[in-house]
Amino acid sequence: MHFSIVSSGISSVASFFVSTVRQSAHRTVQRTLLLVLLLSALVGLSACVTAIPIEDQAATGPVATRDSRLVDIADVNLPTPAPVIVPDVSARIITEGSRANIRSGPSLDAPIVAKANPGDEFDVVGVSSDGEWWQICCVRGPADGEGEATETAWLATVVVAVEGNTEAVPAIEPLFPEQLTAQWHVNWACGSERCGVPECDATITATSNEEGNQQWLQVEHEVEWADGCFESDTWTFEVDRFTGRERSGEYLDNFLYNYWLGMQPGPATDVYTLENGRQVAVWCSGPQEFELPEENGWTTVYEGSTCHDVRTGELVTLNYTKRWLYTGSFEGQNYERAYFGDYETLEQYLLDTNAQLSYVEQAAQ
Repeated sequence: MHFSIVSSGISSVASFFVSTVRQSAHRTVQRTLLLVLLLSALVGLSACVTAIPIEDQAATGPVATRDSRLVDIADVNLPTPAPVIVPDVSARIITEGSRANIRSGPSLDAPIVAKANPGDEFDVVGVSSDGEWWQICCVRGPADGEGEATETAWLATVVVAVEGNTEAVPAIEPLFPEQLTAQWHVNWACGSERCGVPECDATITATSNEEGNQQWLQVEHEVEWADGCFESDTWTFEVDRFTGRERSGEYLDNFLYNYWLGMQPGPATDVYTLENGRQVAVWCSGPQEFELPEENGWTTVYEGSTCHDVRTGELVTLNYTKRWLYTGSFEGQNYERAYFGDYETLEQYLLDTNAQLSYVEQAAQ
């Protein structure tokens, strides 16, 4: 857990209905959440509910529209992939009486992802810029099944004997610079007549000043809301400079948290236009959904989509609609995931970054 924040929620069933049978009721349960939830949590929303659920929106609620900054992939020229050079070079483990550590990156700080026995051999596919580590193929990755091994990893040069033309081995450069920067704009709005703040804009700035650490970036994110409508906040992600992935991997199943998804997250599906006019090939996925159980029968549901740069996996756009559903009974009436009309919406998009993204050119007419 990187930090704690306070989220608006829903009060007890009693306070929900008793205030008046067919009037709105106040709710303010507080709950600790993580990370991107702050974009709605910091709102301090005291939303309302009515006694009669909205039947035709019970399943979906408001639907987010497509980002106007996205254009069809057919309208641009995608960069021609550089030819892949596979050198005929192998690395054999030469440790005596002990197993060698295989790491996720070219650093002793990188996590150990596998062990190798003396005599084991691997194909060499890259070398670190300082020449102290060989990138090898392959070990079993988190997405591999039994007997599969598709993940590249790293071995220190001191634990292997290398055979073949090492001059042909390409140097592997980091995806991100040591002083990484990125900035996103946020548009937030509340779909309730009782919202203290109906809408607000924010800027999220990500910076890293981790000089000297070849493997990991401590990327601090800071949220600043316009006109002080909500409190600012900060949190930190630890990001692998070589794979582009957030270190813990705890948030892969929650689209709200995926700022740093990792290199080549998916095929190019769309093109996003930055504020400076440059266009980026992105992989967009959705609709995605995340549910958070609240107290007294309430469930918070986030539904939305994301787009990530196809080279680095950096977040480019995020949008969602947040709704509250109620399951339970009151005064003899049963409710099953009833939706009462209140919602929040959020749109977030990349303004600028010093990361080398997958830039494209407009197709000739």
